[in-house]
Amino acid sequence: MSVFLGDDLVGFDNPDRAAIIADNTPTRYFAKALMAARPAGRTIREVNAAVGGSFDDQTPNQYAGVAGKPYDVVILGLGMNSGSAYGVHGRGPNAAFTKERLRTLLREIKTTGAVPIVCNTVHPWPEKTTPLSIRSALSEGIAWPAEQQTLLYGGTLAFDREAGTFGSPLPSEEGRGLFERAGGQAIRAGSKLRIDDRTGLNDGQNAGANAGIIMTVTRRVGGNTVQVEPGSIQESGVFTSVVRHFDPPIDEFLVPPSTQQVQKCDWTGGGVIVDGLASYATWNGILANLAREEDVKLLDFEYRGFKWVERRGWQSVYTSTYQGVVFETYNHPQWAAQRVVYGDMMTWLAGVLDTNGLSGGFERLVGPPLS
Repeated sequence: MSVFLGDDLVGFDNPDRAAIIADNTPTRYFAKALMAARPAGRTIREVNAAVGGSFDDQTPNQYAGVAGKPYDVVILGLGMNSGSAYGVHGRGPNAAFTKERLRTLLREIKTTGAVPIVCNTVHPWPEKTTPLSIRSALSEGIAWPAEQQTLLYGGTLAFDREAGTFGSPLPSEEGRGLFERAGGQAIRAGSKLRIDDRTGLNDGQNAGANAGIIMTVTRRVGGNTVQVEPGSIQESGVFTSVVRHFDPPIDEFLVPPSTQQVQKCDWTGGGVIVDGLASYATWNGILANLAREEDVKLLDFEYRGFKWVERRGWQSVYTSTYQGVVFETYNHPQWAAQRVVYGDMMTWLAGVLDTNGLSGGFERLVGPPLS
């Protein structure tokens, strides 16, 4: 994830921004501590394959891009995007699918002789994660997990401009129409459907003049067809297109709903009540279960993040000031918090590796006390 790239570690006005980011990523702390502990002349090779904006199901691809060298440790910095409503419940990877992708990767890493380590994530700034921001992120519909999806269909669509109807001329293998299958069942009068050009996926096939139009459903006509407001359809014909449920009523599908995403509780067991995000706790829990099931170490950055917040609040995690100019993010920790939450943990982990080689199986590691 982008936190392991050091993204937005300091504000854009800081003249040392690039150097600070390069020298203070979580893996840099780890490598620098190892180099300090090892005899002079001992080589430490560090490869940072983190990718900003990725979901955790893409992690095996990131690893494949740098695989083939004899690593001793592979640290998987996970969770920031897949923990979001957009990631776990939205158009990102389905939780069960992603967990199995990561399970396969952990086993592959073990076969090379390397030690895989799973990291969970701090939560983004809860006050910046509002029902409005979640609805905006999911305005083009929910595709995953399947049991919560709204309509997202790509394929053959038949449009009748005169009748004001469109749908798929092809039933599914189960004999159910487009608006009887998962997602399509959510479409009713008043639902908005957006037609997208799919030519880039289909060797230049014509998507028709309806591509890009948002149409409002007036009624369903059987299981495979809907009628839309008059004048919506610009061209009759059979085209290769995508139809998606645009601006769906997401709280009918999200668990928890957007209005219950921010939750106040004692996240660390220390008796202090702070706010966090429910879907991030869900995904971090899945990562913890995976680490336990595969008998590998878990670095609990969620715990360390909340320990910091208990003392200093969320603003201190995601804002910094340089020469009077305030820089603010909502999901990239600023330098002060990152040095303690991530840096101290990774420095401590390097000491553990140097002392005992990270022997043994599953452990939930929380690192040293926060300074």
